[in-house]
Amino acid sequence: MNTVAPWPTFREADARVLHVQTKLHKWATTDPNMQFHDLFNLVADLATLRVAWLRVRTNRGARSAGVDGVSCSYVEQQVGEEPFLRELRDRLKHSTYRPEPVRERAIPKKCGKVRRLGIPTVADRVVQMALKLVLEPIFEPDQYRSSYAYRPGRRAQDAVAEIVHYINNGYSWVVEGDIEGCFDNIRHSVVVERIRRRVTDRKVINLCKAFLKAGVLTELGQFERRVSGTPQGGVISPLFANLALTALDEPFQAAWAATSKYRNQRTYLRSKGIATYRLIRYSDDFVIMVHGTQTQAEALKADTAAILASQGLRLSEAKTHITHVDNGFDFLGFRIQRRPRKGKTPCAYTFMSPANFEATKRKVKAWTRRNRLNLLLLDILEAINPILRGVANYFRHAAVKRTLHYLTWYSWWRVMRWIRAKHPKANWTWLRRRYFGKDKISQAGVILFRPDSVPVTRYRYRGSKIPTPWDAATATV
Repeated sequence: MNTVAPWPTFREADARVLHVQTKLHKWATTDPNMQFHDLFNLVADLATLRVAWLRVRTNRGARSAGVDGVSCSYVEQQVGEEPFLRELRDRLKHSTYRPEPVRERAIPKKCGKVRRLGIPTVADRVVQMALKLVLEPIFEPDQYRSSYAYRPGRRAQDAVAEIVHYINNGYSWVVEGDIEGCFDNIRHSVVVERIRRRVTDRKVINLCKAFLKAGVLTELGQFERRVSGTPQGGVISPLFANLALTALDEPFQAAWAATSKYRNQRTYLRSKGIATYRLIRYSDDFVIMVHGTQTQAEALKADTAAILASQGLRLSEAKTHITHVDNGFDFLGFRIQRRPRKGKTPCAYTFMSPANFEATKRKVKAWTRRNRLNLLLLDILEAINPILRGVANYFRHAAVKRTLHYLTWYSWWRVMRWIRAKHPKANWTWLRRRYFGKDKISQAGVILFRPDSVPVTRYRYRGSKIPTPWDAATATV
């Protein structure tokens, strides 16, 4: 084992990685054609691996093990962080590191189909995260402005805010699109070609290829080597997906730039019957905002299908629709609809979609059924509170004040009925003394969360002014 390299503290490692990322991002932004030659040493650096380990360790899926059965807690307790990372670094340096197949797990979807997730080993997750830490600042400046998924500083609310912005500016038709089996059908050659445009380090390219071709161990224990696709669940997979879907973004970006050559050009084109349009994408879900006619929107849908077909992808017929904004449509869990206002111009409103509303109620109801009477109230509260808190915070920028009030009442009523069923012979005085304090249901200091306690505020459309983690440090580089 190589013990020459000093073991950095986490603060030192984080500062070093941020400094390197900032320089890479600055160079990539300054010169769009710049190619990066020596990146593998940055990936295999102990500071990068340590930051990567901490992010993997604190990830929600840290308890999941890959095909080797090793979890993050096992590494901490049985191996040790420093020996594990030093050995991993030596394997990278000596070119003996080989990614293991991902462990496949099928997750049922609402439509009856399954989503196949791939769970890499802990070592593979750490190397993928280290690779992402180095590559992400390089490719971020090249990404499409209206692509919001898996990018630093961006969130679903930004995509929704941009849709609202265009609806309020007269865009009346929407092409709702969804790419069928996007992660499973991405061509490896497309991803590698995109990486080669910026990266010439052969070791880094070979490492990316190795992750793409690592293969899958199915739930039946059979090994399958996939000729396309990137495992949904891998740390590096979202970056690969965004690189592959750049092929969809580029034609729309070029079309938008062609209508921005001079002020009011789009207004002039629309006066001549020519449609203007904007693609807003969140991973494999996207909408095309169209200022034109339904016929022009249908033509754009056909053009989009042709672009995707050239990349080995296809639109989902069941999830791709053309809708007028007055009728409303669902996107990223929101219901978006233009509605009239008395004495004012109609404008776009966002709500919690009916599907998400019903799903939240089902989750609360599932935890407060009679078959849960064996649990403590503390267990019920610890299960329900994250559900209610997550929904309230996600939709807090929509028109959901009444909805949050209703969810507060519904959750309180469900939990109260569960308490009554758990203690059928108890009177209200005893129940109030044990479970209620100032009209709050609580136990052991845990209080039932009230969704209506989250303030409902407007989300400002940020446009091109969305900062990255490296912008603030650029001035000091």
